[in-house]
Amino acid sequence: MRIRVEGTETEVAAAVEKIATVLEVQETSRFYANRGASALGRVYLTVAPPAPGSPVRAEAERADTKRALPAADRKEIR
Repeated sequence: MRIRVEGTETEVAAAVEKIATVLEVQETSRFYANRGASALGRVYLTVAPPAPGSPVRAEAERADTKRALPAADRKEIR
């Protein structure tokens, strides 16, 4: 499978690390900066499902409970 991960270089690196905990990352492209003055860019991954019997670790957030709102003076981006 091919996956495109888009964001800042730091965000993309963190996302690739997280993806590697769930899928087997076979190949990672270099970071391609977006056109213009954008700070964003992208990386292309070639991934495969994990080998049978190998442990899979992933973090999750409960969707059935309400999240606390951030303080009024703090912006939270998710």
